[in-house]
Amino acid sequence: MLEGLFLAWDKGFQKVEVECKNALLVELLLFGGGASSSLVELHLLHQALRRKWEIRIRHIPRTLNG
Repeated sequence: MLEGLFLAWDKGFQKVEVECKNALLVELLLFGGGASSSLVELHLLHQALRRKWEIRIRHIPRTLNG
């Protein structure tokens, strides 16, 4: 997810829709949990989400992600 967000930013996208099968990660990102985490990737994801663009993140169950 992180690499995809960086790529979208570098390409100049202003609106991004992210689908993720990891429900816990989606919850952490949407509700701010882990914003001060020592996990580098989670911290970088929060930084990417704070940029001046519109991002929609939603959970996609594995059964629908075929």
